[in-house]
Amino acid sequence: MTHWGERPCPDRGTQPHRSRNGTGGREVVLPAGFYDDPRLSAALARLDFGPIFRRVRVETRCSQHVLGALLGLDQATMSKIENGQRSLTDTAAVVRVANVLGIPAGKLGFRYGVTVGSAAEADRRGSWVERRRDFIEQVTALTFGATGVDFHRLLALVPQAESPGTRHLGASDVEVIEQATATYTRQDLATGSGPIRDLAVSHLRSVLPLLDAQIAAELRPRLMIATAHLALVTGFMSFDVTDHDAARRLWMIGLGLARDCEHPLGSDLTAYLLYDMASQAVHLGRPDEALKLVHIGQAAAVGAHPLSASTANALSGVSARAHAARGDARACDRALHQAEEQFASIDHQARPPWGAWLNGLRLAVIQGGTYYALARHERDPRAAGRAVPLLRHALDQFGPDHARGRALYLSDLAGAHAIAGDIDTAVAVGHQALDAVTAVHSPRAYGRLRALNTVLEPLHTSPGVAELRERLTATAL
Repeated sequence: MTHWGERPCPDRGTQPHRSRNGTGGREVVLPAGFYDDPRLSAALARLDFGPIFRRVRVETRCSQHVLGALLGLDQATMSKIENGQRSLTDTAAVVRVANVLGIPAGKLGFRYGVTVGSAAEADRRGSWVERRRDFIEQVTALTFGATGVDFHRLLALVPQAESPGTRHLGASDVEVIEQATATYTRQDLATGSGPIRDLAVSHLRSVLPLLDAQIAAELRPRLMIATAHLALVTGFMSFDVTDHDAARRLWMIGLGLARDCEHPLGSDLTAYLLYDMASQAVHLGRPDEALKLVHIGQAAAVGAHPLSASTANALSGVSARAHAARGDARACDRALHQAEEQFASIDHQARPPWGAWLNGLRLAVIQGGTYYALARHERDPRAAGRAVPLLRHALDQFGPDHARGRALYLSDLAGAHAIAGDIDTAVAVGHQALDAVTAVHSPRAYGRLRALNTVLEPLHTSPGVAELRERLTATAL
């Protein structure tokens, strides 16, 4: 029987157990294949949630009031949706409902692993992940506004919805984009990008045509920066699901918008997009490419609107990781020292939305992750010893709203303990990392487990290591 965790619906007198889905500690658990019912599948394809809500309530024996509370909808709205008097069209609300009820993205028309842009376009252009020189040249051209860049061709890389015609946009329309982007970001941090990436990309498709709609001149820069921020987030989500070429195409769209928006934060968002690109390059094992992207980002800040301290700090942090990946300890320390100085000057009340994640916890992650990268390059126990307390300090503060980050850095902490020579702790933390990774939807996090398996390989004869490596191999390889 369908249930709330292992217990009946709360309006039947028993409290449900906690979950990580952001629903106040409740989790809706439905039978396997619940949404495969042809009638429910057809309703989801139409975004008709009336039949869905009714069936879920029958299965869970819940009232409209209780289910509505979990979904962020009042009882009157629930009643209208179930009776076909109202549709659920707000993207942020659809995201929330889909995640609380465990609706597969494909049932909503958002195919997991979707290719951003047509196959024909990809064949003509080739992969920006493989064609590194072309990618750097395009990024440089877009960043500095060189002539000959066909920005409309970049927009075409994401198939767009129908033209908005003569529709007039106002501030409330832009606010919807901003709020939805914030929702995607929170969900991404809590669960990984798997459940949400395709929905966010679909939203970007629907937003891009709005750039041609009628809007007050003073509001247009805000619309462009909001759309560029959404492109930044969808690009990062594609990176998290290791769809690297899609990530680069989405970031290029954001780059073109941020550059042209004439918004005070345009330069800052441009540099932050380059930070994400550089982070991807480090992940792909291309530290030289990452450093080139960092330099472009730093140069983009020259002008009337300098970089925020938080974005400058992020660039220094990824620069340190790139130097660590090259085994250059001195350059790594210089970049980390610069990052610390920049962090000290951050006005935490005035951070741009893309820099909201940067706090003392994240600074420890940047430092600890960098020293771990340096330790891996040379298998240096001293660098690993520096990484351990920093990563432990950060992990002790990660809450359920940052489950993906906890999964990533538990793997790093286990590897740092192993290189530092504390094998028993490395094994214990490694098991914790494996459990944390399998609880989120982040292919990138599985990559950290594979890296941990490699770090542990020379220690395969130590007690406990063989068992852990067997679990890692079965799960992540």
